[in-house]
Amino acid sequence: SRVAADAGWVPQDRFIGTTGVTVRPRLYVAFGISGAVQHLSGLGTPDHVVAVNLDASAPMMAMASLAIVSDARAVLVELARALGVGDD
Repeated sequence: SRVAADAGWVPQDRFIGTTGVTVRPRLYVAFGISGAVQHLSGLGTPDHVVAVNLDASAPMMAMASLAIVSDARAVLVELARALGVGDD
């Protein structure tokens, strides 16, 4: 997403959708991705989508195989903790 690229986490050439590439993943994990049409246009038809978003009515949540209504950052922190990675 643009937020991730603007934060320097990923280069802009990794954008998906009308401003980037088209992907065809078997599994797509969307943390905090709303699913705007500009993004979805590059998503193809993944076999499975896991979406984490505060907005239960976000388009990405509607297409998710597993939709988790929660703060994406909080879920990532807990996932990292459970996996034993990150700050000690």
